[in-house]
Amino acid sequence: MFENEVTFVKMAKAGKEDEFHRLYEEALKEVPKYLGKEYPNLIAGEVKEAKKIMEISPVDGKELATFQLSSQESLEKALKMLNGSYRKWYNMGYVHRAKVMLKVADKISEKKYFFSALLAYENGKNRTEAMADVDEGIDFLRYYALNMIENNGFVHLTGKGYDNEESFSVMKPYGVFAVIPPFNFYAITVGMVAGPLTVGNAVLLKPSSDIPLISYLTVKLMHECGVPEDVLVFLSGSGSTIGSKIVENDGIAGIVFTGSREVGLNMYHKAQAKRPKPVITEMGGKDAVIVTAKADLKKAVEGVFRGAFGFSGQKCSATSLVYVEEPIYDKFVDALAERTKGVVPADPKKKDTFIGPVINKDAFEKFKALSSKFPQYGKVVAGGHALEQPGFFVEPTIIKDVAKDCELVKNELFLPVLGIIKVKSLKEAVEEINKSEYGLTGGIITEDPEEIRYYFDNADVGVIYANRARGASTGAVVGSQPFVGWKMSGISGKGTGSYYYLQQFLREQSQTIAH
Repeated sequence: MFENEVTFVKMAKAGKEDEFHRLYEEALKEVPKYLGKEYPNLIAGEVKEAKKIMEISPVDGKELATFQLSSQESLEKALKMLNGSYRKWYNMGYVHRAKVMLKVADKISEKKYFFSALLAYENGKNRTEAMADVDEGIDFLRYYALNMIENNGFVHLTGKGYDNEESFSVMKPYGVFAVIPPFNFYAITVGMVAGPLTVGNAVLLKPSSDIPLISYLTVKLMHECGVPEDVLVFLSGSGSTIGSKIVENDGIAGIVFTGSREVGLNMYHKAQAKRPKPVITEMGGKDAVIVTAKADLKKAVEGVFRGAFGFSGQKCSATSLVYVEEPIYDKFVDALAERTKGVVPADPKKKDTFIGPVINKDAFEKFKALSSKFPQYGKVVAGGHALEQPGFFVEPTIIKDVAKDCELVKNELFLPVLGIIKVKSLKEAVEEINKSEYGLTGGIITEDPEEIRYYFDNADVGVIYANRARGASTGAVVGSQPFVGWKMSGISGKGTGSYYYLQQFLREQSQTIAH
């Protein structure tokens, strides 16, 4: 039976928060043992390249480790091996593969404090968010493995076309999937690898250049748990170099990608140039929350604050817009600004830190460039400044009285910047949301059940919440809230952590035996 890991929640309920922090602090001391080293590519053995890339910590701007800038030769070697090996992995049977993935989940669970501490160094995530991230990766592994078993490997006896025939529907792997994940969630990397592997494909992982170390260690752990080295490859490098070469290579049977809309659409078109291929993408969002005049103000402020500024707004589900009804507009804005002004970005390794750095220098410079435009969008009521100190820290920023058609409303920034817009009614807010080209997540804060029902019935958004103080548009839990993007937010229309996810990595074969 599937059960979510949710470590911090369970510890808090049991009155063991002090123990949680003690174990995390101990793990922090272990992380430096892994830093300052060079890590190879993994192609059924260690492979080093002529060119290297450096991983930089967003916390202090210092080098963490050295990785390989993968060559075309290594890519070709990897794909030849993977294409020759995936059938062996598939033929081991779905029960064997599921058991291996469950073992991986158990091993990551044993190391979850270490992995959480490592994320503080790599992507600047605070300890409770980092633990939730690692927990979600564990959940993906277990959920998909159990889903495979519950569905008998997606093999079904079908109808009898003729009296002397027996027919079956058998879902089979495509071959080799390229997995290209983002920096912001370790769980996305784990889930995107686990999906195609669990059903019998081989996987080429091109990790995010901002979290390569935790990705490398996870691949090593998967190999140790029984995933054959010749069906799971680790190739590091930038997306603009090795990433584009992977997408265009005919040795790839399918691609699973999470990242920006621009890159995702470009990848989709390039992947189809020679032949049809499954391309499964999640391409971000411009996520809006509605606060009606019937909202609980305290709940609205906390939900929007956490949704907008958790992990410095670097979530595709982050609350980036709020539509507020006129009667409570000023009161809500003042309360949210007051809540935000008291929070200072800080080192994520510290116990009380909520907001850490943005991921890298490019994100930091992007914020600085945008900050000069903030007054054009509306009135800045909190934040608005980049912090000139070691690392890449920027203030959580709130802009009120934003025009409905401005750049801030249309474009995903992936930064801690929130725009607030005044509306006359719930209907007007929903209409504005539905005009957006994106449709990933969203929420409503209201104490009126009829308003919730109207929003749920009419919002063209894949993941929606009502009255969520822990994050008004964020925090999908595996097995409970499938994470799926509509419109420009995704291609497949199927969600992660969902019953339908695994089937995207399989193709149907009809088998008939005549007697």
